[in-house]
Amino acid sequence: MTDSAIAARLINALEAGADREAGGQTALVSVTIDMLARADAGAIEAKLVRKTRTLVFMSAEFRTDSGERIATASSVHKVRVANGE
Repeated sequence: MTDSAIAARLINALEAGADREAGGQTALVSVTIDMLARADAGAIEAKLVRKTRTLVFMSAEFRTDSGERIATASSVHKVRVANGE
């Protein structure tokens, strides 16, 4: 799997997690990804770090099936309000 494919999977997991935690759609504000190794396959675990009224902070790890950490990511998402902001 390429680094860009891993990054895309991490971002998708972070966005889905932020939307779930916010109870609606969010907008990605920033993301930081650290690539630690290469892998052909693995799983991503995304978790909430902190949530405010307007922002959701998430983190995620991509690990191989044997548990080796391949990449980490952290992100900030803006909670969209009902009027579209």
